[in-house]
Amino acid sequence: MKNRHVFLDMLRALAVAEMIHGHSLDGLLDVALRDTPFFLSWTHVRGYTAPMFLFAAGFAFAIATLPRIDAYTRFSKELVRRIQKLFVIISLGYLLYLPYFSLRKTILSIGSPEWHSFLSVDILRCIGVSLLILQIWLFFKPRKLLMLSVIGIITILLPVLSPYVGQHSFVHGLPDVLKFYFTGSRFPLFHYSSYLFLGFLIGYLFNGGRRYWSGVTLGAAVFFIVMTQVLRIWGLMPSLQGFMIKGGVIILITVALERLEPLWERLPSVLKYFGKEPLLVYVVHVVIIYGSVLSKGLKVYWGAVLSYGQVYLFVIWLMGAMLLLAYVWHKLKLEHPRTAHRVKRTISWSFVILFLLRPY
Repeated sequence: MKNRHVFLDMLRALAVAEMIHGHSLDGLLDVALRDTPFFLSWTHVRGYTAPMFLFAAGFAFAIATLPRIDAYTRFSKELVRRIQKLFVIISLGYLLYLPYFSLRKTILSIGSPEWHSFLSVDILRCIGVSLLILQIWLFFKPRKLLMLSVIGIITILLPVLSPYVGQHSFVHGLPDVLKFYFTGSRFPLFHYSSYLFLGFLIGYLFNGGRRYWSGVTLGAAVFFIVMTQVLRIWGLMPSLQGFMIKGGVIILITVALERLEPLWERLPSVLKYFGKEPLLVYVVHVVIIYGSVLSKGLKVYWGAVLSYGQVYLFVIWLMGAMLLLAYVWHKLKLEHPRTAHRVKRTISWSFVILFLLRPY
């Protein structure tokens, strides 16, 4: 995007920072310390982190796409680059959960618990596939009213239908590689895609003009929150209740960040880069805490034995390290794009070649 919106970077930074905090507590905090009011309250708050990340992805997609919609509704270089980026996101989601650093051994694990864990959809695959669905829909150039109506209906229908989709015999009859996108995963498309689609709709309103955006968006947030209470009183659609309360709160946070954008613009530049490189920060911090096929994570080396003080010292260190990593990588891409491209290609091809050649 030529004109970056700092408040969107801050929204992504907030989501990624809470992911670092949440994954650190989840992976390293002593099990004996988890039955406390603080931990139980944090568990509730943690439920907003992934939806916020998804919402921000949809919002960013809208403001990056709509001003140049012609480039993404025909076969163009921009469209090809976007599709490539989406498949990179999806591929990273799979690579993070590879059971073995060997194609042969991975194939031999088909049907095992490790294989099912590999196929279980994570947030990166949910984001990548959801954005791909949006891009395909936009490619058909639907009229404005039809485009927004279809996305809006899907946004509400996914959480309504999610309790039934997971139980349907048709879904359970699908091949595992498809089935896990609908059930049996932490972030199935039903209903987590709804947060991304909601972000796209709010981003669409923002792209139409900031003058009236705050008022209209605040109205939508209040409607969501009020309807949640109405549905709760009537005892209807718990899954829709959960989506609407989280969606409403995330919209309120987004509006507050947008109103305070002049404040964020005065922050040290390094803090802004945290929100500019959310994918890099997400992948690296997950590998550090949980590990990957290349190395064991701190959850394995240390175990869940740390006190609150030790965990928060680690959180401070990890956030500082990720801020520095994001800053260095972003500066490298801006000032030495060819070098950055070579680094990415070297890492990617080295991983692929070793994965293909290693027997076990």
